[in-house]
Amino acid sequence: NLYWTDTGTDRIEVTRLNGTSRKILISENLDEPRAIVLHPVMGYMYWTDWGESPKIECAYLDGSERRVLVNTSLGWPNGLALDLEKDKLYWGDAKTDKIEVSNRAILGCILRKQVMFSCAALCLGYIYPFFE
Repeated sequence: NLYWTDTGTDRIEVTRLNGTSRKILISENLDEPRAIVLHPVMGYMYWTDWGESPKIECAYLDGSERRVLVNTSLGWPNGLALDLEKDKLYWGDAKTDKIEVSNRAILGCILRKQVMFSCAALCLGYIYPFFE
């Protein structure tokens, strides 16, 4: 399946790769949905919303059990990456110029911290987070 956010219509949708069975999953309480990532094994999707109250949310792949994971100290969260092995959710914020990470994103328990990057790693196109 193909999942996407639509900022023009403020929706999250899904379709089969051949274009059939298109379905609106979430269309309420979205202001400016942006990035979306999936955890297909666990059946979760995560997305960012830039709106007046910026947030990062998750739900099951069918749109049920929606919940807010992060809604403080965000500006324009617009990039997401999911590390399935380490159970971490990374996001970039274009307004605060930060890249942050949360632990235990899959379980919905957010322990958040800013990630530092080396200039050389970024310039070479690699991202190496520095952890304790």
